[in-house]
Amino acid sequence: MEHEHHSVNYFAMMHGLYLGLALVLNILVFYIIGDPFSNVSGILSYAIMIGGTGFAMWTYAKLNSEEGLPYSKALGLGTLVSLFGSVILAFFTYILYKYIEPGLIDKLLASMEEKLLASGYKDDAVESMLSMQKKFLTPALLSFGQVFGITLMGFLFSLILAIFLKKEPEDPFYGVDQEEGYDDEEQ
Repeated sequence: MEHEHHSVNYFAMMHGLYLGLALVLNILVFYIIGDPFSNVSGILSYAIMIGGTGFAMWTYAKLNSEEGLPYSKALGLGTLVSLFGSVILAFFTYILYKYIEPGLIDKLLASMEEKLLASGYKDDAVESMLSMQKKFLTPALLSFGQVFGITLMGFLFSLILAIFLKKEPEDPFYGVDQEEGYDDEEQ
């Protein structure tokens, strides 16, 4: 069986694309349903991120069994997958909030107000929190925050996933140049 070698960047971009599209689809489904700020959507997003980064690590380790997948490479791969996926999601979020439905930020603020009031905050505290949020809630900052937040969450998920998905190389001497050992003995 012929082994294919693929770079970590290749896998990160391809699986980041899949992850980003899955996250966009998740948001799009809940947007169409009429509940874009659902807690279920958030939980499903975490499950998609864990599944997407885990699948990328598993696939890379399987296709590169001779090379293996050490912990550090698995962690880097998972973080890059999250980064590329978050860029795609941020682009969609910007388009959604800026052009498709500009009033969605107001709906987001209304949803935040309901949740804060349900948590037991007083009206004046809620108003001050929302006034601060309103200053910083723009489509561009929301998208940038998604890139940062999803990449950070992907890093944290990858810290744990890499423990279980790391794989030692089949060839214990993979990457060791045999000529180097002979040069040292001759001198």
